[in-house]
Amino acid sequence: MFTIKAVSQATGVSIETLRAWERRYRVVEPRRDPNGRRSYDPADVIRLRKLREATERGHPISKLARVSDDELTGLLATGSDGPAAGEAPGFAAQMLAAASEYRPEECDQALSMALALLPLQRVVDEVMVPALLEVGERWHAGEFSIAQERIVSNAVKKQVSLVLDTYNRIAAGPPVVLATLSDERHELGILMCALLTAARGVRCLYLGPDLPPADVATFAERTGAAAVVLSFVRRETASGGEQALLAEFLRRLPRSIGVWIGGQGALAFEPAGLGERVVRLDDYRGLERELDRLTAATR
Repeated sequence: MFTIKAVSQATGVSIETLRAWERRYRVVEPRRDPNGRRSYDPADVIRLRKLREATERGHPISKLARVSDDELTGLLATGSDGPAAGEAPGFAAQMLAAASEYRPEECDQALSMALALLPLQRVVDEVMVPALLEVGERWHAGEFSIAQERIVSNAVKKQVSLVLDTYNRIAAGPPVVLATLSDERHELGILMCALLTAARGVRCLYLGPDLPPADVATFAERTGAAAVVLSFVRRETASGGEQALLAEFLRRLPRSIGVWIGGQGALAFEPAGLGERVVRLDDYRGLERELDRLTAATR
């Protein structure tokens, strides 16, 4: 459950507006403790995010209040991605500026605000990916220290973890496991995949980086996963040791569980060694297509 302050921060709706919406239109019905304080569940948070986005597109809250969650989702699926579509907000620049000045709290705040104000797909495309690419460029050029890089990467890890927790509490879709195999410690790509997976209403079982193939296979089998998403970043070794790790993983994983692989390293794998059961994702759009197929097949 979430306090009204936390809901305001997560949705971009002010506390005063939340109270007015509840009083006049009953858009959500939070619980109250013996002292009268409101508490909201994850479904309330997600509905309020959608209501805020719809009002920014010009729809009156008086009419939106009577719209079901499914109808609201359909409404947002049509038209633009919001009032700022076509104008990339400066959240990525704010994150980089905060890292430059060694201000981790401001970096966190910029990403948190992006997650509150933009659809998750836009946060990935227009905030996280540009910020992380620029951080990498500055680090290689000697303009950013490792500490400055960590300010940005830690903000991504922290904020994505909070979003995953919220969405997983109400996820109804089949579980999908996300991880990287042994010695692959690059985590940010698979984290963004986890964010997009959760946004599709799929239960996201995020294991993180650097796991033995046998452990991931056992976890996927025991949790009844429909698919496993693996990220391979190190392109220079992908055709050797990492493809051998994937082969071991496939031997241990039940054939009923799908395997989706992505990242620069995966692009270097020999296709003949992958087999028919492996789907190689060229980009995040590929992941979303597979998720849509999965949810359609399990309805």
